[in-house]
Amino acid sequence: MEPMKLSFGALVAYLNRAIAQMEDPRQARNGTKYSLKDAVLAAFSVFFMQSESFLDYQRHLESHHGNSNAQSLFGMMRVPSVPQIRNILDGIPATALSGVFHWVYQALKREGHLKPFEYLGGLLIVLDGTQYFNSHQLHCEQCSSRSHKNGRVSYFHSVILSVIVTPGQSQVISLAPEFLTPQDGCEKQDSEVAAAKRWVATHGAELRGQPVTLLGDDLYSHQPMCETIIAAGMDFSFTCLPTSHPALYERLQDLERLGEVKTLTLEQWNKSSKEVYRYRYVNQIPLRGAQPALNVNWCELVVTRQSDSKILYENTFVTRHQINEQSVALVTAAGRCRWKTENENHNVLKTKGYHLEHNFGHGQAHLAAGLLTLNLLAFLFHTVFHLTDRSYQQIRQKRGTRKGFFQDIVSLTKYLLFENWQSLIDFMLYGSPPPQAANSS
Repeated sequence: MEPMKLSFGALVAYLNRAIAQMEDPRQARNGTKYSLKDAVLAAFSVFFMQSESFLDYQRHLESHHGNSNAQSLFGMMRVPSVPQIRNILDGIPATALSGVFHWVYQALKREGHLKPFEYLGGLLIVLDGTQYFNSHQLHCEQCSSRSHKNGRVSYFHSVILSVIVTPGQSQVISLAPEFLTPQDGCEKQDSEVAAAKRWVATHGAELRGQPVTLLGDDLYSHQPMCETIIAAGMDFSFTCLPTSHPALYERLQDLERLGEVKTLTLEQWNKSSKEVYRYRYVNQIPLRGAQPALNVNWCELVVTRQSDSKILYENTFVTRHQINEQSVALVTAAGRCRWKTENENHNVLKTKGYHLEHNFGHGQAHLAAGLLTLNLLAFLFHTVFHLTDRSYQQIRQKRGTRKGFFQDIVSLTKYLLFENWQSLIDFMLYGSPPPQAANSS
């Protein structure tokens, strides 16, 4: 049986479910002109449509026709102004939206859409930190800070982004983020590793029953982090550099002299050139010199071009997956998947219309993190459509570019009223006017 389609209405229902559980930060809620729901959905719609002017267009449409796509597509009653949206969202912790990521993940799993992502017996999830705000002047209670040699102080926000990836699949699936923020009772500034541990502690239970391998850079391949992951019932495959693991590589040299480090060489064509894949691997090697030391399995991949022996790629990984002649290529391919969080996640969010690093609003408390979370949800929703919705897939292929697709939906919703998201997609596919089009002309 073909998996059921996750509709736009179903996804917005998850968002409304989270909104219904939020506490309105305003003291006097009686008589407020705009509801909490209106504020959250309005901010989300801007990211989903990738247009900062979307709400302005809808106010104009409503003034002429008594209705707008903000109401019919997103379910808003009234369209708040940007300052009103920012004031309301500043008082709402971003974690109030975390449940939406999990509900979408559960739906994708339930309906079979995660099957193409399964690898090494489960799912691969990349954890990677990125900065999304920086200023020498603006700052809030949630900011981190950095002092420079010239005496200036910069204030910034960082976040751990988590995404499901797999070799050979261009799409990635966003999971809930974990923000780096000052922690109660902790004098030290929050760190990426501490935030990653919180992510594991918070979301590990949600993923139980689904084998998971976490991917990450060398920052994570240390015993306290690895033990946290194992205790949560997960596996890992992290980059492991000689400079940060001297004891492991000293032991590796000893094992190599004893002939216990296995090697495997494979060749394969890449377009018009032949590449040589040289693997080295060993199981059960101490991760650190201090005792007690966690035993891990280590592997290395060096890819060279056969014609001139130029090194095209090299890296080393530690994991708990057993490594042998049959599995070493799979384990290293999983480790190499970490780049997808840069190319298919960070790069798309920063340069393909979501403007991750743009300052949509900083606020005094939770605004920056809340807006980033809504931006991630917009990216997730479009990813879900790309994976599950045939009509969406067809129009994206027909339109060609991501930029052109979003230009089209913004232009159409600027002048025409649509009953729902599907009627908009159908209009783009087949050219039939929506029922309301005659009334809006």
